[in-house]
Amino acid sequence: MNKRRGIILAGVLVVAGVWFVIWGASGPPEPVYEGRKLTSWLERHLPNSSANPPYNSPGWHKAEEAIRRIGTNGIPTLLRMLRANDPPRWVLKAMQTIQRRGWLRINYRYAMPQHEEAEYAFRVLGTNAASAVPELIKIYQENRSPSSQRCAAMALSNIGRPAQAAVPVLIKQFNHADPEVRFHAVSAVMHIGGEPNVVVPALTGALKDSNVNVRWDALIGLSGFGSPARAAVPEIMKMLDDPGMVGTSPIKEQVEIALWRIAPEKVGKPLVIEQSTPIIDQGKITQAIKMTQRGRRETLIPAGTSVPTVRQYWSSDPRPRLEIHRGPAGASEKDHLLGYFEVLDLPPSERLNISTLCVVVDGQIFLCARDNTRERFLEIRRVE
Repeated sequence: MNKRRGIILAGVLVVAGVWFVIWGASGPPEPVYEGRKLTSWLERHLPNSSANPPYNSPGWHKAEEAIRRIGTNGIPTLLRMLRANDPPRWVLKAMQTIQRRGWLRINYRYAMPQHEEAEYAFRVLGTNAASAVPELIKIYQENRSPSSQRCAAMALSNIGRPAQAAVPVLIKQFNHADPEVRFHAVSAVMHIGGEPNVVVPALTGALKDSNVNVRWDALIGLSGFGSPARAAVPEIMKMLDDPGMVGTSPIKEQVEIALWRIAPEKVGKPLVIEQSTPIIDQGKITQAIKMTQRGRRETLIPAGTSVPTVRQYWSSDPRPRLEIHRGPAGASEKDHLLGYFEVLDLPPSERLNISTLCVVVDGQIFLCARDNTRERFLEIRRVE
């Protein structure tokens, strides 16, 4: 019996040894900083309470410095870490038994922590890691394990706009059966962005997802496009009664923020200052819209601007009276007065954070206002 056990143990050790040798030998040598390999600096280096050295400690910041100093030279190692696979379960159980009984000390690191450490390193590198995008796309498509695919998506997200080649691949996963896969695909696209005609329809479809986190990130992604995401407004409007929560925040708040950034006249307390305005022809404004500021009349929206358009009239300091005209550029004597207006319900504070917007859309001119500190929409009225 002991002989049989010895043969089994020997076989397990051989398999494990071959596994480690093959994995450790693949790829170029690791870069070194101050005598330590990159993987040594990365081990348990995460931006959370599980980090060792502890998060924000001098040792943690030293590891952070090492990652930055090694820089893009570490990309081959990071890609290898993202591709890491654990050996078969029976080998892992055998190793655990060997460790538990004290027969042999095995310093084995599971694949998932390596994936997470590599993902964080890509967060540190940011756009500098753009050269890794093609390989990260391959790793994402290989789907070696849920954590490998998840961290590959997050790595692409960390790189941001230079990772736009990954967007079509990620969008294909928006309908995946696993909500975690859908969430990380939508989240990555949210950070990467891309061409509105490609990304906006995909994110609009994700607004109907059964997972509230997916819907939330789709909203944030659409918000980032501003006016070019107007095609999504009908679906966003349907979500004003969405009962979902992310943490302690109702999704309704994110819906309002998205509408404010994409189509502000659809939310809050917009005021129409000119109904059926005559200054729109073939989708462009034919006259300039002007504002009076500190006694001087200045152009707010130039003639020739495509409609719809949104321009900020005042930020942080709304005057008691907002004076708006329209007319030919530089010809103030021919300007047509649209009126005098004031923002109501201003907070009793010397340091205001108020956004007042002028919007031209659907043949009308609107004014909209929002108190960004109190996160509430404000009323604007005409002053006779």
